[in-house]
Amino acid sequence: MKAKRLGVVNRRAVILLALALLAATLVLTISNFRSEPLKEFLVASRDLASGSLITEADFDRVALDLPNQKLYLSTIVPQAALASPLRRGELLPVSALGSPDSRYSVVIKPSQPIASSIRVGSLVDVWFVAKSNSPGSAAVPQRVATSLEVRSIVQTEASSSFGAEPVQLEIAASADDLAALMLASAEGGFIGVVSNR
Repeated sequence: MKAKRLGVVNRRAVILLALALLAATLVLTISNFRSEPLKEFLVASRDLASGSLITEADFDRVALDLPNQKLYLSTIVPQAALASPLRRGELLPVSALGSPDSRYSVVIKPSQPIASSIRVGSLVDVWFVAKSNSPGSAAVPQRVATSLEVRSIVQTEASSSFGAEPVQLEIAASADDLAALMLASAEGGFIGVVSNR
């Protein structure tokens, strides 16, 4: 009786194993014989700021199977510019292209190291503390501009404080922000740049 039960159990196990192998084989066969080949799309090889004129050299080609292929580009038209920033590793969407924006580029030198999370394309706030003329008084920190996009970050050769490399930032500013930013840079007080996100 026991032998008969073991035979039935073994037969069931063999049938289930055979069905599982057959299903796995079918899945592999279907995945290998795709009806359409993968399409190549452009992926940013570095951080790109808005207003940048882009070329094929700024991107890598990656073969992908995307459901909404019309939303992303596989080629670049000559003299194309970004209307919005693009991070390294992001696909190039059709919506990112546009005419160079009308914002002004302003170069500032933060008085302290910036956070490692601040990259090209990041939005930042700029703070300023004026130099105090009297020894007993302290100036009040003021936010002189908000939500400015970082267009470039350049390491400078000047001596650094706190053991960190000093940097120079190029930021995109509207006409309304220009006066306050230029005044802060000219007065030579403390300039701080912090992430807006």
